[in-house]
Amino acid sequence: MRAVAGAVGVTLVLAPVHVTAVLGFPFASERYDSSGQGGPFRSCTADSVSCAGPHVPVMAGCVLVVLGGLLLAAWAGRRAARR
Repeated sequence: MRAVAGAVGVTLVLAPVHVTAVLGFPFASERYDSSGQGGPFRSCTADSVSCAGPHVPVMAGCVLVVLGGLLLAAWAGRRAARR
């Protein structure tokens, strides 16, 4: 029971970080028009002057944050189970 409580506790504490990483991944994986015209999230089209993206380091960071949180929750559960 302590293992489950430890894992759930860590998961709840890290939930905002997980949500930010999960929502940040799709934004980082798109190509955007970086000319400044049409808003900050205008998709890159044939008439775009300048395009930016995808941002691979940000995508990798999002994946690592989610995996790190999952591993931390598993570690907390195992540690609580040993006590």
